[in-house]
Amino acid sequence: MGNKPSSQTRRQRTNYYGGMFLYDENEIDRVQIQHHFARESYNGNFSSPVKDVLRTGGATVLDVGCGAATFLCEMAADYPRTHYFGVDLLPTCPNTLPHNVKFLQRDVLKGLPFADNTFDFVYVRFLVLDLTEYEWEKVIKECTRVLKPNGWIEMMEPKFAMSNQGPTTERVMSAIQARARARSVDPLIVDKLGGFLTSMKCLRQVNTEMREVPCGSWGGKKGQLGAMFIRDVVKKHLRFIDSILNIRQSEYDNVLNNFTQEIELHRSYFEFYRYFAQKH
Repeated sequence: MGNKPSSQTRRQRTNYYGGMFLYDENEIDRVQIQHHFARESYNGNFSSPVKDVLRTGGATVLDVGCGAATFLCEMAADYPRTHYFGVDLLPTCPNTLPHNVKFLQRDVLKGLPFADNTFDFVYVRFLVLDLTEYEWEKVIKECTRVLKPNGWIEMMEPKFAMSNQGPTTERVMSAIQARARARSVDPLIVDKLGGFLTSMKCLRQVNTEMREVPCGSWGGKKGQLGAMFIRDVVKKHLRFIDSILNIRQSEYDNVLNNFTQEIELHRSYFEFYRYFAQKH
């Protein structure tokens, strides 16, 4: 679907792994899984009270970190009278999009290419392991700048920690957390996001919704998607933490299998948050 990048494609951003992040041909599949597990966890694509605005016609929506634009395409089908814009550092969008969806390849840290007060709804998600605390505040300010008065900003992120861990799960999660902190990235940043929104004088009605996401078939469809999501995150990061775990590449599959078995056996779960607020 779309123009899938080669495994040699590189993207640049401050604080990605050594200033450079490689992604492979499975990247689009991963972001698709992210979207579906998020929607299933909350029984919907968003929590902000914007349905009436989207139905009216002429509204504008921005998705920051839009990935493969699955969220935008579903929204375009559900609310066809609204105009949608997606921004991502990676060219993971399909070549063919609905007529009311536009994709721009941009680095949000360098500023959004939109005027003040442009959007009725701004959505940010799945950047938990990508941004430092300073960068989070910068992104929130930039997203708020392009948000219209009375518009809503919403952020959706997992807390990168698990409950009911087995020994392999604990080692892997601790290694990913350590690697993140070595890059000045807080894997538990969700605990601060509400405070960032509250500190913005132009925002009001800061809301929080938390879901405990099961990881495994014991959690039904949500659990299956949760397990797929967290397993793919671990698979993606193994090459960056193998030295911390003291494992070779030949052992990756064994670690992943043990991880998958443990989250099922121990009924592991993690917390998933949505924060949303309205601009004055």
